[in-house]
Amino acid sequence: MTSRKGQRHLSTFNPLKQVAPLLPAMAEDHRTPLSASFTSVASYQRGYSVPPEVSRRLEKALREGKLLEVSSVARETVETVSRAQVSVAVTGDSGNGMSSFINALREIGHEETASAPTGVVRTTLTPARYTSPRFPDVSLWDLPGMGASGQSLDHYLGELQFGQYDLFLIIASEQFSAHHVRLAKAVQQCGKRFYVIWTKVDRDLSTTPLSKVLLLQTIQENILECLRKEGVRDPPIFLVSSLDPSLHDFPALRRKLKVDISSIRCCGPLKALSSICEEVINEKAASLKAKVSRRYLQDALGVGDAEDLEQCLRAYRLRFGVDDESLQQVAWSTGSVVSEYRTILPSRDWHGLRRADWKLRLSTCSVATALLCLLPWVPCCGRRMARWLVRVTHRRMLHLVAQDTKAILRKILDDSTCPA
Repeated sequence: MTSRKGQRHLSTFNPLKQVAPLLPAMAEDHRTPLSASFTSVASYQRGYSVPPEVSRRLEKALREGKLLEVSSVARETVETVSRAQVSVAVTGDSGNGMSSFINALREIGHEETASAPTGVVRTTLTPARYTSPRFPDVSLWDLPGMGASGQSLDHYLGELQFGQYDLFLIIASEQFSAHHVRLAKAVQQCGKRFYVIWTKVDRDLSTTPLSKVLLLQTIQENILECLRKEGVRDPPIFLVSSLDPSLHDFPALRRKLKVDISSIRCCGPLKALSSICEEVINEKAASLKAKVSRRYLQDALGVGDAEDLEQCLRAYRLRFGVDDESLQQVAWSTGSVVSEYRTILPSRDWHGLRRADWKLRLSTCSVATALLCLLPWVPCCGRRMARWLVRVTHRRMLHLVAQDTKAILRKILDDSTCPA
């Protein structure tokens, strides 16, 4: 499996060289242009835009420090998008058994009416869409194999329209070729998820002197080596037999698919909500920093002693909605333990916050306090410097509480992820 000297392409990996290819070189009667066949695929909107009413509700909750309401918005959003359509592309070299694999994944026999057509001839010349009760609201697209249209690989990749699909299943059998590697690399460059699925393991096992463990290990290691040579990250690899969808890696493949399909549905919406949270918290922190004063602390935040930093910190935490009572409510609403939230919140008490941040220690150290006692005797400077140092301390506190709030919000959104 080494590259030919002076050439960039990968050599073909074939663990069973004694096995003749399923499809020998043959005349191709059908020359369906990919530009005609692929454009028939339904187009789905991959981006997610937060509805205006949801955005307003979320922003209002954040400004008022009502994280319980934020949690409700996140849950409702996830419930809505959990029914979103997901498109899974099944592709690979012609003759790799993509249609048979789709039938096995759907647990449907080849003879059934709704099955994907299979055979020793190249049956898939245009994209075909299939569904399965095992994967609700998921479209499985059986794409023409590489080479099925008689066009070059460059042309095939150029017209594949990667944006139409959320996940790619790259099918291989008998050999893992440079075509598979280029396809995987193209999918990776588009930022899409993909698996490599080696089908016909039953045939491999029946025609090799190697033990089952050694054969399967060899196949997987060689696939990874081929991909790594071209800088392709390690994908999930599943070794299956389309003849029996209950054996080998098929059960693990179904579990992985369900998890990733849920993630695909939720990733965009939760990222959009996270962006709104980040922006609103930044604006809220900036606004509070600009208002910091003894009067504001007393009148607006209800702080009795503006020089009591512990009391000020509690007021800031309450303002952002990360006080103990609010965290307890959020934990109950997400089904989490409140300690999971508290462990990511160093601003729970003044001494813990001060220990965790050197800038805060510097602005409140004994040297700075002594300096404040002396500076009032220096004309024009003392009072001004004292006010400046107090503002620095409070602004740093607000910054840290805002950062902790963002961490709590990320936790809330993570806990709201679509169920698999």
